[in-house]
Formats: sequence, C-alpha cells, structure tokens
Amino acid sequence: MLRQSPLLVKSVDETEELIGLCVRALVAQMGDVPGVEMHMTRNCILGLTGEPSADFNMLTLGHNPDAEGFLTQSVGRARARGLPLLGMMSPHVVETLAPVAIGLGMTQVGTAPLMVLRAGVTIQRGQPLKVSRALGPALVGAAGDLVAAAFSSPRDVIARCIDVVVTETAGVETYLGSGDDGPICTVSVTPTGNTAGISLMATAPEHQRQGAGRALLSHVIEDYRARGVVRFYLTATEAGLPLYASLGFETIAELSAWILEP
Repeated sequence: MLRQSPLLVKSVDETEELIGLCVRALVAQMGDVPGVEMHMTRNCILGLTGEPSADFNMLTLGHNPDAEGFLTQSVGRARARGLPLLGMMSPHVVETLAPVAIGLGMTQVGTAPLMVLRAGVTIQRGQPLKVSRALGPALVGAAGDLVAAAFSSPRDVIARCIDVVVTETAGVETYLGSGDDGPICTVSVTPTGNTAGISLMATAPEHQRQGAGRALLSHVIEDYRARGVVRFYLTATEAGLPLYASLGFETIAELSAWILEP
C-alpha cells in the first residue's frame, strides 16, 4: 500500500484547489487540438489527442466522490482507442485509487512534485535575455522547435498538439527567451484569476544549465506579478526541480504518476 508523507498533507485544500486549476489549464492547453477527446468532472479530467505517446494522452485525478468511476471509464476509453495514457493522482486519493489502477493494468512510474511560488518571495532575474510573446507562425514555430528538442519529441506531434493552441485567445500564453543568435528557451503560462500555472519550460539542449531558463522564468514571473498574479504553480520534472526550488517554489504535494501501456 502506498503511504503518504507528512509533507503531503500540509494543505489538503490548497492541493485540491491547484489540481482543480490543473484541470482547467489542461482544457486550455488541449481544447483546440484537432480531434481531441475530453471528459471532465470536478478535479478530474481525461484528454486524449490520439497520439501514440502517453505524454499527449493525459488523466488527472483529484478528490471527487466518483474518482474511481472516472478512472475506470478513462482507462476504458484509452483501451478502446489503443492509446497509452499518463495519469496523475492527488496524494489524497492515491491510497484508494492505486489498487483500482493496478487492477486496470496501470503501472506506477514515480511521483511529480506539485510546487508553488507565493507572493513576497524575491527572485533573482539572472542573465540579460530578450523576452517576447510567441505569436505568429514564426515565433510559434520557434517555441515548438525548442519544446521538441528539449523533450526529444517528434516535431510533427508538437505541431499537432502544442503549436495549434499557441494563439492570442487560447488562454495559454507562451513566451520566448532569445539571445544574440535567436530563441533559446520557452515557457507557457496559464493564468486563472490571481494564480498562474507554469508549463512546457524548455531550453535548447546546447544552452541548458547556463542560466537562460532562470532568466526567462524570472522575467515572466515578475511581469505577471505586475499584472496582479500572486501565486504560481507547476508540476516539476526531476531535471527542472533544482531550478524551481532555487527560485523559491516549494513542494506542497507529490502527485503519483501512472502509465497505461496501449
């Protein structure tokens, strides 16, 4: 049986609130993908793009009286379409849902820290960097190139699942950080009221660990703070965790990650 660390119960209300925002953010991030299939209820969402990679078929499960039913139906839809699935479970439901997920053929593959940056935390901008909003075919394409290179994803999949939602009205705002030789890093922000989600932080492989990502993210955070955002959240990869922690993000929960093979 999976055990919950004392850290993970630090703030049940905030954890579930942020998972609810993750659900809304996923709608903004996937809603305009051609052919996407989405199912949603309170704190739970399934998004299937049809791509043969689990990273583009996502399930989020937060606190909900029918989370078990939603999990079962979601796995059924993925299996019916022959798709892999990446699932994330709140620490407050994983003890109940883990046996169900195992019975459905899912495998736990680790955890992902849910991190928060609060108002009042001072961040250091870092190296000078030109920052611009990714709008228009050229800049959107540059952002997609960076994401594909950083995450070793096929460029055509990024075009179908990410480029298409980088528009002025989609609800997801994407930014580019550029040096003398052009764009070198990108990040996406999904604002909801006074809270904003951070995602798709990507730096060209040849520029990684040189401060470009810190410079871009700190600049973007300062800009959103000036616009009234007081809290930022994200789920961190192992590679990105040191950067986010150094900027002042704190881990409030560990989301349990699961994979369903096609």
